[in-house]
This record gives sequence, C-alpha cells and structure tokens, in this order.
Amino acid sequence: MSEHELPSSARLLLEAGTLCHLAVDTARGPHLTPVVFALDGGCVWVTTSRRSVKSHAFRRDPRVAGLVRVAGAAVTFRGRVRAYDALDPLSWAPAVLGAPALVSAGARFTVKNARFFAGYAVDARRVPFAWTPPGRVFVAIDLEAGRVLDVRSGRELAAWGAWDGRPAFRSGFEPLPRARAIERRVPEDVREAIGNAGDGTLALRAAGRDAGLAVLPVAWTRHPATGSFEARLPEVTLRLAGARGTAPAALEVDRASWWRASRMKGLMVQGMAEVFSPRTARRGRDALGRRVEEGEALVRLVPDRAVWWDGWASGTVRR
Repeated sequence: MSEHELPSSARLLLEAGTLCHLAVDTARGPHLTPVVFALDGGCVWVTTSRRSVKSHAFRRDPRVAGLVRVAGAAVTFRGRVRAYDALDPLSWAPAVLGAPALVSAGARFTVKNARFFAGYAVDARRVPFAWTPPGRVFVAIDLEAGRVLDVRSGRELAAWGAWDGRPAFRSGFEPLPRARAIERRVPEDVREAIGNAGDGTLALRAAGRDAGLAVLPVAWTRHPATGSFEARLPEVTLRLAGARGTAPAALEVDRASWWRASRMKGLMVQGMAEVFSPRTARRGRDALGRRVEEGEALVRLVPDRAVWWDGWASGTVRR
C-alpha cells in the first residue's frame, strides 16, 4: 500500500503518534509491547533486538497487529513484516532491491525519533548492545487492513482492507475466588509507576485456525485481591477482535518518557481472557453493569505470565 492509499485520518495519526503498540503471536498467545516507529512509503517501520520475542515471532509468522493512539483517536491495523538484518544473508537480496525505500525509511525514522536518539547519547555508557544499531533489525510492516476509531465511542472514522470480526460473549459473569496476584513479584517501582487503573492496550487472538490478532485501546483496572485485570472498551470496538467467549490475550500498560528510553516503565500480562457484554449476559448482569458504562463490553484476564521493563532492565514472572 502506498502512503497515498491510506485514509488521510490514518496517515495523520501515524505521523503524529509517538509509540506503536505492536503485537506478535506466540505459543503463549499475543506478545504486546510499545516501540518507536515511523511511517514511510505506506509502511510502518520499527526496529527490534535481533534476539527479541518479536524478532523470533517474525520468522515463524509474518502477521502482526498494532495500535497508535493520539489523544481521543486511535488507528488499529493488521499487516505483514519484512525484516532487514545486516547479519542475515537471507535478507541481503531484498535489502539491495529495496535500497531506495530503506534509505528513505531510515531517514524518516531518524528524524521522527531524534529525541530518543538524543536520549541514547545521554545514556551512551549504559546502553546495552541489543539497543544499539548493530544489535537491531529494521522492519517494514505492510499495512493490509486498518480502522481509525474514536476511542470513547468506538465510532469508526475511516477504514481500509478487509476485517471480519464476529464476537461471542460468555453467558455468565461469575465472581472470581481470591488469589495471589502474579504482578506482586514485579519490581515495586514499576508497580507504583503503573498504578491500579488507567489507559492501556489490549491484544486478542481471534477465534479460528487462521485468524489474526487485534490490538485495541482500553481503560483498565487491576484487582489485586483476585489477581485479575479488567479492560473496558466499546462493544463495537471489541467486535474487531472476533474473540468468542474466551481468547488468548495480552494487556500492556506503560509510563513512557518523552525522550529517554532509560526512564520508560511498563508491564505486559498474558493469559486467557473472558469476554462479557451486559447486553447478552444471563447471569451476573447487575454486577457486570456496575463495572461498565452503557455500550461497553468487559474483558477479564487472570494472567499466568507477566513481563516488566524499567529502562534497560526487564524480566518475566510466571504463576
């Protein structure tokens, strides 16, 4: 897709956004983290560590999904990746053929993210090898389908590409037993930075053998007593995910720095999520209705895995 084929509202959001919340599919379900990016030639360009979960996932399945949010609007997309790795001979021929596009994308990426490169310069003595150019892979994401959304109402403002979603909701909203929260093993300063509620990003794997991922904007709440997280979003937005009752999911929340990666903190929790709507619930409708506003749906996740990051440091905890 050329940049001129993108809806103008999608192009404006992709040019204005700072971070892209990018999801890849893994054996544990969606893996969702924020990355800096640039739009060039109709593609979203990102970098990742050669040894990262995303880099390994690209080799197995080139399909990805992402979200860029700017104030009250967001663009969610699905696409396929093309990775260019200076240490991978298989990527050299495509890199030679695509050299003009790579040069243009590299220049656009550098200019758009100049303040982060300045942050790297400030922290030069502490930057791990994986965060330096020799340790990175440059990736183009061809934008096959997408939707521009009003975050609060879920109203679709623009669209391109085919995107089918047929959700199904669980019939009963049952209370959860008390359980030890997995994120209690996450460093305290990360937990304090994130808090117990706010805006976040949710990735869901749709039902079906060949179904893809969807990344959606949500409002989230943490319930330490039951070890659960709840995400609220307009039901019309949730329909894009095509989740049917339960689905593999990842919820990502972060506290970004305007210019220094060393000061970013965040958390991603993974597990099986339950999908609810007060409109269709036969049991627990009143309790469910107290958690959401009119027209909203609820996604409840009791994670079995959490990934945290604090600047250059990161870690994983499991239930």
